[in-house]
Amino acid sequence: MDASDILLQEAVFFVLACACLAWAQWRMPASVAAFPGPRPVGPVFKVWLVVIWVVGLLLPLVALAVDAVGGRSVPAHLALLPYFAMFFAQVASEIFCWKRWRSPVWVLVPCLYLPWRLWQCFRGAEAVADGPAFTLFTMWALVVLWIINIGVHYTNIPRTLRWDYHPPAATFPSLHDPRVLTRGAHDPVDS
Repeated sequence: MDASDILLQEAVFFVLACACLAWAQWRMPASVAAFPGPRPVGPVFKVWLVVIWVVGLLLPLVALAVDAVGGRSVPAHLALLPYFAMFFAQVASEIFCWKRWRSPVWVLVPCLYLPWRLWQCFRGAEAVADGPAFTLFTMWALVVLWIINIGVHYTNIPRTLRWDYHPPAATFPSLHDPRVLTRGAHDPVDS
């Protein structure tokens, strides 16, 4: 796979991710209050965030400096540069959705980018299979990191979105009739 193929893949993904987020935001009811943001995270999750930044950002940055820049390895460039581009695109998208839109749509950003990042790591490991050992090790470490983080993110969505908060008088009609297309099966906001 050459650089133009990778660039095309990354550009198409970015456009589709932005379109998906814009569509999700467009579907939000206009009367919904601004999302207050996620709940504060606990100490274990704070440690996990440090692991993500160290392994997910610093380790590939060292591999980029050592193998791609210092060692002038083209496969290392092909593996790491798109990774960094989408890493920062994800952070920028999260900030935009959360701070600019003040919308719960921001929680979709990792849902889109994390599987793509996992694909990037597999593609990068394939690109450097016969290349620098440190970059290859880095790509496989990233595969492990992002597989775990996908699970952490997806299992944390209900807590992040405060799904357990509801009015004390909530009746949850869909619990009485799970057929979602019947009259009265939705909360008043969704009707």
